[in-house]
Amino acid sequence: MHRYVIGFGLALSAWGAEWSLEKLYTRPFAWGTAPEKLRWAEKKPVLVFLWNEQGRRFMDLYAWHAATKQRVRVTQLEFAKDEFNPLPEENDVRLQANRMPEAGLAQFSVSGDGTRTAYVWRGDLYVAATDGTKVTRLTQTKTAETDPAFSPDGGRLLFKRGGELFTLNLQTGMTTQVTEGPTGAAAWSPDGGRIAYVTVTAGTVRTQVLTNYSGQFAMARPFPRGAAGDDGAVSTRWIVNSTGGKAVQLEDAFTGLKASFGMPEWAPDSQSVLVRATSADKHTKQVWVLSAKTGKGKMVFEDKDDRWVNAEYEGWSPDSKWLLVASDRDGFIHLWKVSAAGGEPVQLTKGKWELDTERWGYPPQWVGEDIVYSSTEEGTNQRQMYRIGGDGGGKRKLTAKVGLHVGAMSEDGKYLAVLHANLQAPWDLWVGEDRVTTSPRPEFASYDWPKTEFVEFPSRGDQAPVKAKLLLPPGYSRDKQYPCVFFIHGAGIASSILQQWGSYQELRYVFNAYMANSGYVVMDLDYRGSSGYGRDWRTGVYLHMGGPDLDDVLGAVDYLKKRGSVDMRRLGIWGVSYGGFMTNMALFLSPGTFQAGSAWAAVNDWENYNPGYTQERLSTPAAHPEAYRRSSPITFSSGLKDHLQIVHGMGDSNVLFQDAVQLTEKLIRERKPFEEIFYPQEDHGFVRDETLIDAFGRAARFFDKHLKP
Repeated sequence: MHRYVIGFGLALSAWGAEWSLEKLYTRPFAWGTAPEKLRWAEKKPVLVFLWNEQGRRFMDLYAWHAATKQRVRVTQLEFAKDEFNPLPEENDVRLQANRMPEAGLAQFSVSGDGTRTAYVWRGDLYVAATDGTKVTRLTQTKTAETDPAFSPDGGRLLFKRGGELFTLNLQTGMTTQVTEGPTGAAAWSPDGGRIAYVTVTAGTVRTQVLTNYSGQFAMARPFPRGAAGDDGAVSTRWIVNSTGGKAVQLEDAFTGLKASFGMPEWAPDSQSVLVRATSADKHTKQVWVLSAKTGKGKMVFEDKDDRWVNAEYEGWSPDSKWLLVASDRDGFIHLWKVSAAGGEPVQLTKGKWELDTERWGYPPQWVGEDIVYSSTEEGTNQRQMYRIGGDGGGKRKLTAKVGLHVGAMSEDGKYLAVLHANLQAPWDLWVGEDRVTTSPRPEFASYDWPKTEFVEFPSRGDQAPVKAKLLLPPGYSRDKQYPCVFFIHGAGIASSILQQWGSYQELRYVFNAYMANSGYVVMDLDYRGSSGYGRDWRTGVYLHMGGPDLDDVLGAVDYLKKRGSVDMRRLGIWGVSYGGFMTNMALFLSPGTFQAGSAWAAVNDWENYNPGYTQERLSTPAAHPEAYRRSSPITFSSGLKDHLQIVHGMGDSNVLFQDAVQLTEKLIRERKPFEEIFYPQEDHGFVRDETLIDAFGRAARFFDKHLKP
């Protein structure tokens, strides 16, 4: 068992800033808004990214011109109006009163020469100069345009409208329809002569609805959403000339069987594409190389796993002769190289560590003769960046500071853009030694953020080591007795035990910090399934979620009992999504361990959840009904003896609101006491200030009521 403590070392006032939920969760947030979606232009060292400089939610476009070290704000759309395409709440006084803060821009493309960026705002296309001098509106339509992409020469723009692909000549204004039939993702060939795209067969995806009751009349929005056991969409991959014409269909792996496929990725010479194919049962991953001319090809790489395969990344070498593939066939996610013509793969990186695969990460990148990537080699709670040769030799470390580093290198290999965070600071953007963004607000440093102690202990089940951290209350002493709240991170994957302020998710970390500041010890752990720990940990919940991972949580209980300083009669537990699911499993299957649990956006019946996620972990309800039964909290709700709080957004498009409703109905039938609160307009992750203040306030009061003397 190991432990170490890290403090902030900042010069703070005796009491720090005001620790109230109203202050913490009223935008602009003290910690700011992190930059994201870093994209270098291909031919010039110009970096375009999304950011909100003031710490609000709306994302605008910024550009960093590395040669001149100049940062430019490219768009200013947060408070802009568009009378042609107004938002629904702008025409409904009741919706206006409950307006959600806009997320801002998301889809954009950078021209190869770095002079322009194309983006979508309110369903229309725009082009803006990256020096901030000019913005041009390209469309004004009621049918939304999406997914803009500059041609390699920058002369045309590929986009989607009404499910069809179009190109727009930026000099003549001519618009050309390229496809006929609903299409999904698409990509230019590097020479600009062809386009690879995906079609999805109509009628193969289940349609469900999201209902918003906040306006004058209820509005039901249909959206595609499968459930466990569904076959899912049937997709087909094509290549067509960029001027239109007859498309060539790409040969499929797993002929006659339902499978999932990645987007075709072009070889730099534009002669071939690679396609990842994952079998319907998720036990096999194949990588195929196919001719762009004939659509025919061969399999060049295959992974098999009797649980589920890891499918993270594939890419081309600059000379189009090699493929770079991420695989955990040796037990950890590493880089492998295989000839585009086929043959035995060669492992390039080795060790009991992994490539970074977090949601905020960036894929490995082949730059010239070298490969740039981020990994856990320095420890599972860090991410450092490295550069190695294409043969796996000459590895050198590119980053040095303790914490997390992810990002991308300019195509010329001269500039490394890095998002960096550590325990003292949230994510910010650096290019080389130049700091490009400063996200935290001035008041951030005045908060007495809690000390972090990293610990390790054995799981209650198989005694496997579990990584965790404690947030400690002010003046913490091992000689005192404190109430303790467990935080269970979401996703079932991901990681929370990181040398990073904000950890898994900033809004949740801040609430945990608030609870620590209020006198609680907060336990946070990377349970079975969390990322960064290898294949066995990743797949440890196969056919039984809420089994080995719950043992990991209970191992934390055993650790605290031996450690002392925590009153074992005053334990709470909370989490969102998978964390809400685990909260319910802990209350229902280990009654008396946790006196109170707040379950947010919890999956309560895995048969309700999407087929991609459930197929990997539980197979199908028809093949393994017992796996679904024993993994679903609703099966065990009669075991509830402690205090339960149910929290859910009624507009949740990930874990549907029905999961909260169905558990509510069952608890009523079983005459179990509980409390609940629903938020009519919120989706899976809550965003409105008022919601955050209300929901976290209710959770804090709930724990205070049941865990404090």
